[in-house]
Amino acid sequence: MIADYEDPGRAGELRAPRLYGLTQTHKHLPEMKAVCGLENAPVFLPVVSSYYAGMEVTVPLRRADTGAGAEEIAAVYREYYAKGLVRYADGPDEGGFLSAGKFSGRDDMELSVWGDGDRVLAVARFDNLGKGASGSAIQNMNIVLGLPEDTGLTVG
Repeated sequence: MIADYEDPGRAGELRAPRLYGLTQTHKHLPEMKAVCGLENAPVFLPVVSSYYAGMEVTVPLRRADTGAGAEEIAAVYREYYAKGLVRYADGPDEGGFLSAGKFSGRDDMELSVWGDGDRVLAVARFDNLGKGASGSAIQNMNIVLGLPEDTGLTVG
């Protein structure tokens, strides 16, 4: 897929963001369900576009399913992710938009919660090339060695 997007002669449809995982059988759904301890797999609809690095993952939630609205979920995130390489941010939008490329070149992650009392969007922004496997490996090595977990990593 990366080669398709990097091709200078790429097709027109590869010049704009595209949804994938439409059948809700994305390869990471079982992992998301297991790691998060979910009874059911979440609705997960990734978007891919022609930018080099950065990622934005949005998980839609409903009060009917979670028992909580946006502010209750944000309060939990705000407390749990107050510090560290994965942090919660209140209202980090750019004029009503969130850029998937904002964390490009970084090894940290920002979580935010949007919505109202009934419909909620949990959003994570990160650089999939940084906070992915390599950044996580360095973070884990730092923890094992007793170093600050962000040693050698690029964070905001």
